[in-house]
Amino acid sequence: MKTKPIIAICLTLITALLMGCGKSYKEQNAERHAAAAKAKADEKAAFKIAVMPTIDCLPLYLMKDSSLYDSTKVDIRLKNFTADMDIDTALVGGSVQAAATELVRTFELRRTHHIPMRAVAVTPLQWTLVGDKKNNITSLKALGNHNVAMTRYSATDWLTARARKKAKTDDVIFSVQINDVTLRLQMLLNDEMDAAWLPEPQATAALAKGNVTLASSADEGRNFGLIVYREDNGKDADKREAQLQEVKTAYNHAVDLINSRGLKYYSALIKKYMGVDDKTIARLPKITFTHTDGPSRADMLAAEKIRFQKHTPRVKIE
Repeated sequence: MKTKPIIAICLTLITALLMGCGKSYKEQNAERHAAAAKAKADEKAAFKIAVMPTIDCLPLYLMKDSSLYDSTKVDIRLKNFTADMDIDTALVGGSVQAAATELVRTFELRRTHHIPMRAVAVTPLQWTLVGDKKNNITSLKALGNHNVAMTRYSATDWLTARARKKAKTDDVIFSVQINDVTLRLQMLLNDEMDAAWLPEPQATAALAKGNVTLASSADEGRNFGLIVYREDNGKDADKREAQLQEVKTAYNHAVDLINSRGLKYYSALIKKYMGVDDKTIARLPKITFTHTDGPSRADMLAAEKIRFQKHTPRVKIE
């Protein structure tokens, strides 16, 4: 008859014991705050690199995914963007230590925001002006009274001006600012844009759909692709420099691997970060990457001469 009260007492004691062993709300809250503070500190200390979903960033993706660096010396974190202007914002605000960008934008940022930057690597970034075949844009002259997707105050802005000059048409060629490279490709494929400046692999993806090459930045004989380091002149300057050296060593290792094995060997990596299919990857042109180094004097002089009129996306060609 006394069994039920005994069982009830035992259950009460067990429950009390379990509650006593558990952490209080105050303790759990303190742990959450401590974990958030550590994550914030780790993020701040990490070496953050802004990247785009483009082939020129492949060595950066490879060195991160394959851990081609000593993680005890540097915590490399890639920050993914789809628009160069968003990378500009990250550089200006200092939320990244380095970024994949291009020389024309670098000079423009220096002029307008006085950001201290140093070139650490030249990349094989090039752009192809792809015309929409369905809209009958099969030559530069056909661009008259049609739209070209580009980004203002950039190499593609300058390239659009060059295309206008070569088109030899009295009709206006309209520059339309589409900063997001994935959106730019999609608008072209949806016949919402007559032509677009596209990097790789987006250019090859567009051409695989039957669209037409109108011009190439390679025709200008310039290498404007660049990885820049945002100079740190504060108390962490020495630490950041040491991290940069680790990044450069890992980057050079990644470059050697890609050059020896070829792009197709890294198809999975390209699909993962650039969102293209096997058919596009199979059609990619041969691309060679180079070790960390600064741009040539000729490329620097050419980029520095480019000046933009702020009230219009057109540029002066000197």
